[in-house]
Amino acid sequence: MPLNNNCFLTEGLELTGCTKSNIGGVESIFIANFKQLVPGGGAANKFVYDDATTGQITAITGLTGDTFFQFDTVKETSSLSEAINVNVQNGTLSFVPTISLVMNKLDTAKRNLIHMLATGLLIAVVKDNNGKYWMAGFTKGLDVTAVEAGTGTALGDRNGATVTMTGAEIYPIAELASGAVTQMLALAGY
Repeated sequence: MPLNNNCFLTEGLELTGCTKSNIGGVESIFIANFKQLVPGGGAANKFVYDDATTGQITAITGLTGDTFFQFDTVKETSSLSEAINVNVQNGTLSFVPTISLVMNKLDTAKRNLIHMLATGLLIAVVKDNNGKYWMAGFTKGLDVTAVEAGTGTALGDRNGATVTMTGAEIYPIAELASGAVTQMLALAGY
């Protein structure tokens, strides 16, 4: 269904085939500096978002070197969610993507990395456990809005940090088409 201000329902959802082949959770998160992909000042974005037909990111172009930095996740800890804010009285609609990134074991390198994340404006691609890649923060960027770091109390408690990144977007999160995935992975490093 096209996403460009089409307010008439044009299709439904039919459950067919295997309806229990879904897997929750996040495999990895790729984070980039927002201004590298959305330079502003009249310059073209470094990705193509097809809001007219597919609602996907169809290409990532014009970039070289490490642009996306991969953050592997500990199984069953990190997540991507999105809230939709509707104000009927004002006639407004916005989307709030939230990424929770868990890092185990506090150390100076992670502390410095968290500080860099917190001071920047970010864009992220989340690879879920179904093998799909979702871009968040591609119109206004993501900010680190919370960090909870600590040693824990008991021996089995987490010693580490949870970094929360939140956006305020005019479009919902967008899946990357296969060509865009290939282009993004070519720009990814640790």
